[in-house]
Amino acid sequence: MIVALMIGFAAGAILGAAHLGSLWWSVVLLRNGRPILGVMTQALRFVVLAAALAIIARHGAAPLIAAATGVLAARTVLLRHVEKTT
Repeated sequence: MIVALMIGFAAGAILGAAHLGSLWWSVVLLRNGRPILGVMTQALRFVVLAAALAIIARHGAAPLIAAATGVLAARTVLLRHVEKTT
């Protein structure tokens, strides 16, 4: 059970980092006058995150909660990093 929670958290952290990293990319696309590609990137971000969390949910509620916690942890770390650089 502990291993499943650790794997869920790690997967969530990776998903969260990728999700927020791709947000930066989609904002750059929108800013540079490529709105269709930017919106498609936004949609793809959410589809990938939802699909990955759905797959994790098939293993139970505990790994899903651990993955969601990992997503939030990655968000916190990345936002703190961005605040320090700006």
